[in-house]
Amino acid sequence: MALSLVCNKSKAIVWNTTQCYLKKSFEALQWEFNFAEKNNLHYGAKLVRGAYMVPEENEAKSQGHPCPVHDGIQATHNSYNSTANWLLQKIRDNSNQGRQIRFLLASHNQDSIKQAVERMRSYGIPSEDRKVILAQVYGMCDHITYTLGQKGYPVYKSVAVGTISESLPYLSRRSHENSSLIANSRQERQLLNSELKYRIMG
Repeated sequence: MALSLVCNKSKAIVWNTTQCYLKKSFEALQWEFNFAEKNNLHYGAKLVRGAYMVPEENEAKSQGHPCPVHDGIQATHNSYNSTANWLLQKIRDNSNQGRQIRFLLASHNQDSIKQAVERMRSYGIPSEDRKVILAQVYGMCDHITYTLGQKGYPVYKSVAVGTISESLPYLSRRSHENSSLIANSRQERQLLNSELKYRIMG
């Protein structure tokens, strides 16, 4: 946040990452948002579910501390979706006040993405304003990314660069943090098969 005091005066350059699998994630994000508001700074955030659940749990257990991680995947989903909705409401309420509020919704969860897009429409947040950016890892849920892009939503693809030994742990964590990824992969295969049949047979 100290860096944002220097860099976020004219636009949101420094964006903090919020890992929504942590119980205190929303409280921390609210503090950061209020800090930016108090200091008249532009605000940027990146929302992820998080991928270090087991190390966090083990560390807390070894230190004799309460577990900092939400109890179960559904609680993490609820945390992620409610945090995204809170930021969308802040963008809606801030529309004419001049201060930037932007965030990146990094998710492979189709329900979370659909919910965010529907709320953007209901709150009157135009996709072309680029206040909400949707992001997935390259090669994961590409059918979602490309559909969003075709409809005018700003989308980013994260690309893992490096050797297999360097990039595989990163990709493994991304897969682990998105429990819906396997189901999404099946759906993506079905969509690709349907498109292939359409192109061959008409």
